Amino acid sequence: LKRFYDQGEIAEGRGGRRWRARGASGVRDGRLRRVANMEDPGVLAEQLSEAIRVIGEPQTAPALRRQANEFVLLIREHPSAVAAALRLTAPAASPLARFFAFRLLAVAASEGRLPPQDPRTAEVRALLLDMFVNSTLSASGNLQEVPSFVCEKYTQALANVAVYSSEWPAGWPQLQQQLLEAGRGSRVHATLALNFFRNISEAIQSDEISRLGTPRRKALQAHLRDTSQELFQFLAMAVVSLFPGAPELERSAVLLVTELASVLPLRAFLAADVDSWLRAKLLGDAAVRGAVLEAFTELLAKDAAKDFKDAPERMMQLLAGICELIVHCQGGPSLTADEYEVHRGMSVLVRDFLEYNKPSVERRPELQALLHGAAANFLRYPSVCVQLEATSMLPHLLRASLPEPSKTGPKVEPPSPPAWLRVKEELMPLLFLCAHRRVPPTFDYFALPAGYLQALVATSELDAEEDLPGVQMAIKGRLRETMAALMPSPAATLAALQFLQELLPRALGAAPDSSTFLTYEAALSLFECLVPYVKAKSGPQALESLRALLSITLQAPAHSPEHEGRRLEFLGRAGGALDELAEGGAGGPEAIALFQHVFKVVESGHQELRRKALVCCVAVCKAAPRAIRPVLQALVDTAVGLLKCIPEEQHILCEALVAASTSAQNFDAQQGLIQNLLGPLVAQWTPLAESLAAPGKLASCLLGDRAELASAHSLLQCFWACFRSSTVPSRPEVAAAGGFAIENAGSAEFSGVTLRNPAAGIAAAVLPGLAAVFRAFHAAFPSDGTRQPAGLDQASAAKLQTYLFGLDKEEVKALTSSLDAKRNDEGDTWSDPLPPPPGEDAGRVLQGRQLVSGMRSTLYKCLGAAFGVQDGVLTHPELASMLNASFLEGLEGAHPYHVELQLRNIWLVTFAPSGLQTASVALRRSFAAAVLPRLLPAAAAALQRSWQRLQQPDASQHPASGGFAWTPPLLALLCTGTVMASRTFVELAAGLAMHGAVPGPSPLVTGAPAAAAAAAALPSSSDPSDPKPRQVPNGRSQSPCREASVVPAAATAEREAGMLGGSSVSPSSSSSSSSSSSSSSPRSRQPTSDPSDTKPRQVPNGRS
Repeated sequence: LKRFYDQGEIAEGRGGRRWRARGASGVRDGRLRRVANMEDPGVLAEQLSEAIRVIGEPQTAPALRRQANEFVLLIREHPSAVAAALRLTAPAASPLARFFAFRLLAVAASEGRLPPQDPRTAEVRALLLDMFVNSTLSASGNLQEVPSFVCEKYTQALANVAVYSSEWPAGWPQLQQQLLEAGRGSRVHATLALNFFRNISEAIQSDEISRLGTPRRKALQAHLRDTSQELFQFLAMAVVSLFPGAPELERSAVLLVTELASVLPLRAFLAADVDSWLRAKLLGDAAVRGAVLEAFTELLAKDAAKDFKDAPERMMQLLAGICELIVHCQGGPSLTADEYEVHRGMSVLVRDFLEYNKPSVERRPELQALLHGAAANFLRYPSVCVQLEATSMLPHLLRASLPEPSKTGPKVEPPSPPAWLRVKEELMPLLFLCAHRRVPPTFDYFALPAGYLQALVATSELDAEEDLPGVQMAIKGRLRETMAALMPSPAATLAALQFLQELLPRALGAAPDSSTFLTYEAALSLFECLVPYVKAKSGPQALESLRALLSITLQAPAHSPEHEGRRLEFLGRAGGALDELAEGGAGGPEAIALFQHVFKVVESGHQELRRKALVCCVAVCKAAPRAIRPVLQALVDTAVGLLKCIPEEQHILCEALVAASTSAQNFDAQQGLIQNLLGPLVAQWTPLAESLAAPGKLASCLLGDRAELASAHSLLQCFWACFRSSTVPSRPEVAAAGGFAIENAGSAEFSGVTLRNPAAGIAAAVLPGLAAVFRAFHAAFPSDGTRQPAGLDQASAAKLQTYLFGLDKEEVKALTSSLDAKRNDEGDTWSDPLPPPPGEDAGRVLQGRQLVSGMRSTLYKCLGAAFGVQDGVLTHPELASMLNASFLEGLEGAHPYHVELQLRNIWLVTFAPSGLQTASVALRRSFAAAVLPRLLPAAAAALQRSWQRLQQPDASQHPASGGFAWTPPLLALLCTGTVMASRTFVELAAGLAMHGAVPGPSPLVTGAPAAAAAAAALPSSSDPSDPKPRQVPNGRSQSPCREASVVPAAATAEREAGMLGGSSVSPSSSSSSSSSSSSSSPRSRQPTSDPSDTKPRQVPNGRS
């Protein structure tokens, strides 16, 4: 070896990896030529043996071991490699050399270097067969002397030669019979025979056999099917009669069954009674339990419809035997890790069988009962992972046993629960047990199996690598599916409600101690899963039970803020139940009681509880319009009095009240409520916005008294909540009946708006101040580090740097979490990117950063929501000047993350396919032509500046930043923000390309360039010839638009010439925009994703 490598051509480290990765190089070719010169197989065998000895020697130096490995890899391509390998298969060679020799033969056969017609191949076949039949694999004829790893590789070589280097079975007909006859000779012979057929099965399923073609594969499969009973008879004779109690032989038999399961139908195993032997091994032999379980999984985890048809009785016997084994899956205090793995594997086995055989289960009630018993047993098992598998089975079983009546067929009676489905007595108690995040030691609602809690602790430790909170969330999702599957049967739904009627008073009213909250939470979680599926068609008894349960929940004592918080979360998610009660004629009192409880918490609770109560109020107001309609005025009167008591959360209450007002479905009523609610706030906003319209005033407020800035932030939150919650009916007949529709949409008063929004007056009054504050805010607080704040002296500007260049910790967290969701330390250490200057109050700096961040985010959200109130904003006479002077100037001087916020919260919302729905086509065209020719180039230019800065050799300094240093953490955030903003920009551009069309001339933009600007994309036009809904960037399907635009030839020609933005767009920015836009395919389904990136992207609001 030293002489072979005397040229020193082995490269250390990356060189060796490069050779393996690229597969060919001059060095490798040179070595191969030198190896090829070793024509004598004996010499080559000696060199190979020496290389193998070096590899196996523990004291060998790493560099020499790498050289020896490469030599062995080169040998496989040598013309004399097979002859050299045959020499090393002799018993005189070392076991390691024999292992490599048999491996070389197996690889040579699979790669086609042993063609069946070659006379040397016949010699190889004869030699390998003689090793088995005449025991020449061992020098003494005793195969027990041969190491097992050599025997394993020998059977692989023999199997590969049979598959790839012979025409077996037709070309080598005596092979199988000779192997089975010789297999009776000894335990090792029998093991080798079984391993041979296992390797045959593996070869049939491998990718290499595709080289031989499909007919060859099918011929081998057909031979195994035809001779399967002969093979199974040999297996049974070997492991039961001839050589009982041989561990290696039994393991080989189980592994053979596992591989044959992918080649033979299940009924072939049943005909040979293989399942009975496997069940006996699973119960009695701990050494092979894992392998037996894998064999059963391979047998059952596939569609068995044909097996059910051909052998129904044996299939039921097999499954009954499996379910009998499940009875023994009990977790006690003496549960071991091996036992637990088997029990968990059994649960996965039954779950997989059910997943693959849903049609067969639906047709067989006796099979449903059998599998339900298995699922119930697993529900009792002390492991959340096993319980997850059990809860995954239940929805399929319940849908099979309680089928939903067809909507198109004749009317039939709702299904009744079968005798084996005891909802109240068995199913619901077990689901209650599974709903616990952690079962308390004091659990006494029913008897648990002996040692349950100790075993639960043990299995949690064994499952430590699993995401146990995620598993528990998945269990809760399966519980919802289970409750939904009960819905077709009113009797089953009523039984579930009756169980809860007995459970809730005890669970919610239990005396407080360290463990009562766990049961309190589990009871509400189970109720929460059931509530959405109790409908009016469930019957009056079910509605009465639901009403009683809501009353019990509201009247239960709250022992701690934790209890009350969980109840508020439940009430917010169960708001839809009030609508069902209202339809049944019993919703009013419950709605009043619920809101009384919520408002009581708002008045007396601490800040966190108060916020939860308000969020609950918003959810109920949106989910239960029919229940709220009769009590709307009383609700509003009570809530208005609370506004002054909750200055920090009043925007949430405003959102709730505006959402509640939509239940009236009457324009005048909704408009009056919004005017009364927000009129006083508008009166505060107008002078405040005038005061803050100067950049210097905004900056002085931040550096000094922040009361006005905080008030402006609070008012903007209220307006944003109002605008996004004020909706109009989607059904035309309801809109017309409620006074929302506009009969003369082309009149000067409405200027192309088709539906009136009750918040239009508020939006029109707020918009001028919003534009003034928007413009002043971006002038006072440029955040990209390249501009000085406007209108400030040098000392004030220096103080303001602390707030401009140091992002708020929530912004930092959003940026860092987009890179690595598991690292939250950057988001928690808010001062790391730019710590407060010495002498500054760290708490005040933090509060100031939070205020600036909140103000910025709310400005963008408020403007984006305001554009949704089209008859108050798009028809505003000063909108054109506001767009030019304020709203389209915010991208200048902004941090790329803030650019992303603007694109996402303002323009992506406005130009989404569902945006501007109540505006006419002409109004949408004019708005698009006024905005897009400036927005797209400005956004592209802002992002281009960020990319250019990151590409500079010294990106840590910028000449316009006043000497401010961009530290590595800030540069990392700049890079991440640029990537996020670029993705959102492409998402916007691609959405416009997918769903937009070319508008006509714009009334808001005049002149010849404006005519060319009509080529901008529109949010609500599409190809009228495409009848299929398309996927839009926000994930919803959007049907083709109602109207199609006609593109004038002149406008089309100007658009193709690149005239997007008129005279206000510079050539550089225009080219940036066109390059960004043109790269998006109009038919692309995923405009924001890299084709190689399959992971969901994390965006700042936490959604994937």
